[in-house]
Amino acid sequence: MRLITDPAAVRPTLNAAPERPPCKAVLMADPAHFRVESAINPWMADASGRLNVVDQPRARAQWNALKVAYETLGVKVEVIQGKPGLPDFCFCANQAVTFRDAAGKPAAILSHMRSETRAPEVPVFEAWYRDHGYALHRLPPDVKPFEGTGDAIWHHGRRVIWGGVGPRTGKDAWDHVARITGAPVIPLTLVDPRYYHLDTALAVLNRGTALYIPGAFDDASRDRLRRGFDDLIALSDTDAANFACNAHCPDDRNVLLHEGSQATVSALVRRGFGVIELDTGEFMKSGGSVFCLKQELV
Repeated sequence: MRLITDPAAVRPTLNAAPERPPCKAVLMADPAHFRVESAINPWMADASGRLNVVDQPRARAQWNALKVAYETLGVKVEVIQGKPGLPDFCFCANQAVTFRDAAGKPAAILSHMRSETRAPEVPVFEAWYRDHGYALHRLPPDVKPFEGTGDAIWHHGRRVIWGGVGPRTGKDAWDHVARITGAPVIPLTLVDPRYYHLDTALAVLNRGTALYIPGAFDDASRDRLRRGFDDLIALSDTDAANFACNAHCPDDRNVLLHEGSQATVSALVRRGFGVIELDTGEFMKSGGSVFCLKQELV
């Protein structure tokens, strides 16, 4: 498989790709040890450089509400337990990307985390995936960083990956991801440090619709996105900063996102989506919201 960089090839690639079933289950990581202990992205400290302080009981309640929201939609939720000393462990989109291999078996590519503080998370997830029957793959040791589903977003209904190129995943990773998964990768270059993972700047909602932050991408990437979606919904600066792009639509119909992005919610409702607004404010203190807090399971 290959990287798709020619905008004219984006739509034919999507049309020709094999079908991919909708999300039926997610993995969530228990937030018992969630803290902000260092600033590894622009959201984790205030303007004076002071680290954000997490309200632990409030974070637990927010996490529980997200879990219930998935279960209400009929999405099964598996839970992995963290360990002390892993304060970002709850953002379980980042430690791997999951897929089904050529034989239809569940598999995962393990991440090479950019931050040394997050690298110890990966072996814990590795053990969970192995225990649950996933075949495990690794990129070559010199291909780094690569942060899993934070930058690898599957197109809905098709075996094609939108791949973020930026501070958390290098461009060299995507040739290997395409080879291992057997899926074409459409690379998208991130240019705004506030949107350090692709999942903070792009939310694929169904085969033809996505939310995105135009200023988060370079010109070539915006062109590829326009070729890939019939309805590309640009977020306002206000809703972008409210993490509206870190949304998740598991079933092509219902969108889970942080509360308060009125313009985005109105745009979704006009298009017939159900919208479930959730409070993820404690997790936003560490730079993540709904999408970051789950991993789609296959």
